[in-house]
Amino acid sequence: MKNCPKVSGIDGSNQIVKALAPGKIILFGEHFVVYGFPSLIASIEKYFKVTIQIFSANKRKIKIESNLGFTSVKDGAEIDITPSVLRPKVSDIVSKLYKVIDYLNSYQNVTNNTHPSLTYNMGDLMVQLDSELPLGGGLGSSSAFCVALSASLYYANYKTLNKNEICIRAINAEKLININTSGADCNTCSFGGLGTFDKINGFKRISASLDDIEFLIIDTGKAHDTYSMIKRVSKFKTNNAKLFDELCDSYLQIYQDGLESIKKNDFQNLGSLLNQNHDLLLRLCISNTLIDKIVEVCNSYGALGTKITGAGGGGCVLSLIDRNDRSSEKKIIDRLDTLDVKYFFTKVDKLGLRLA
Repeated sequence: MKNCPKVSGIDGSNQIVKALAPGKIILFGEHFVVYGFPSLIASIEKYFKVTIQIFSANKRKIKIESNLGFTSVKDGAEIDITPSVLRPKVSDIVSKLYKVIDYLNSYQNVTNNTHPSLTYNMGDLMVQLDSELPLGGGLGSSSAFCVALSASLYYANYKTLNKNEICIRAINAEKLININTSGADCNTCSFGGLGTFDKINGFKRISASLDDIEFLIIDTGKAHDTYSMIKRVSKFKTNNAKLFDELCDSYLQIYQDGLESIKKNDFQNLGSLLNQNHDLLLRLCISNTLIDKIVEVCNSYGALGTKITGAGGGGCVLSLIDRNDRSSEKKIIDRLDTLDVKYFFTKVDKLGLRLA
């Protein structure tokens, strides 16, 4: 945070707390996880960093600075956004940010009896947001924000990080902006690594490693709406009950084979299974013309497999390519440049949430 004065924390000491949480990708399981099936997810080496600065005054003003191009101040019910020209574009995003900040900043721990009387009472608060994750891109930006903010406030109180409690609080906070969140993203952003998630068993890390591979992530530039995509799939299920059951059976086999491929480091087969999973998502009608073109470009020029990652309708696409094959990599990148999309390579993050 630039030119910030010294501040007093709730214990009277000067403090600035910085925490970061990784984004995530879904290798297998978009939408199927909503209906109780397991998914395979991984955190990535792209992060959402939250820096909080706590003032001793009790005016309860909250200022947000961000690398997203805006600054805002909330004083009571009034929210001011600078520059004002961005207000129509970012007002909904800012409103959701404050909803989460207000919730976590006045959190009462009712989920367990560890700290039953805890409330945050911090006075004025400065929150600096620094995201490497595109908003609405399907890479867990909202979850990473909730986890990193929850961690910053938690550390300000206890001078330690309890990932289990922080994750619970982050999930509850994210439900304020995405009521249908499964908790998978917050778990992945909190604990990091590669793991499975389902509604009954939650997140479980697996010992298999993806150290030897990188993923190419392509951002379509169009933010997706998770809620509307979930509704679209629900409508598909209602209108095509038998077909949906068949797709679920096919998905479960893909998921199981995918786990085995990762354990065996069989990346050729893993790529094939990514393609098969994408074909199922196509049948659920959550793709669009640009996504189709990105998938075609990657797979036509040597990618091992390519698929939507996230709810679809926009957002990001992940592609598994052999980076030792520089000729194919260059062809893919050259063609993606003609589509005017952003992209980056990333590996699996192993640590999850931590102080920055």
